[in-house]
Amino acid sequence: MNSETVGERLRVRASTAGYGEAAEALAEQYESVTFAEVHREVLHLFPSRPSSVLDIGAGSGRDAAALALRGHRVVAVEPTAELRSLGQRIHADQEIEWVDDALPELPVLGVRQRRFGLILLTAVWMHLDERQRASAMARLVSLLEPGGRVILSLRHGPVPAGRRMFPVSAQETIDLAGKCGLGVVHLAEREDPHGRPGVAWTYLGLQLGAADTNTPAARATWTPLAER
Repeated sequence: MNSETVGERLRVRASTAGYGEAAEALAEQYESVTFAEVHREVLHLFPSRPSSVLDIGAGSGRDAAALALRGHRVVAVEPTAELRSLGQRIHADQEIEWVDDALPELPVLGVRQRRFGLILLTAVWMHLDERQRASAMARLVSLLEPGGRVILSLRHGPVPAGRRMFPVSAQETIDLAGKCGLGVVHLAEREDPHGRPGVAWTYLGLQLGAADTNTPAARATWTPLAER
């Protein structure tokens, strides 16, 4: 194993710091709000027909379970063993394929050569540094079916103690997505669903092969938080 591979593995491990130790409390927090409430800004972007869905950073499995209940074929990626175990137990009644894998490269899924109509990343992107975000966006595109979508949320606000997070902006993410062939189909901002002071979110809907990200149609979907 070369030094570059070792370094990347250490960075991936650092991105999940603090989650294993707090898994029980985090699972309770995640499950305290519904899928519909967390994703209210982007519910219209989810497939209406049964589709292949990849939930990256699935946590307790709240979203994966809700999507499986709607008839989707769901693969839930969660690199933190404690959260993955809790998710498998909490949502044992739903048909979810759990995978131990992590961004930016998702090597396990890469070997399987799977493709998905929708990729969901909830509260994940801020854990990746600039270089990892560039690699991750390219990897996401490689896993999409033609016309597939990526729905992701960007966290803004103070970093909890013991966590590894980086500032992320909508514009940087849009620019990065555009270089990889993804266009914006939705952009919205909202307050934190858990009511944490100083925390807010941007929700982005990206589609493979969609129109230019700066079209009036794309901009028209954006309602700034300050105006809501």
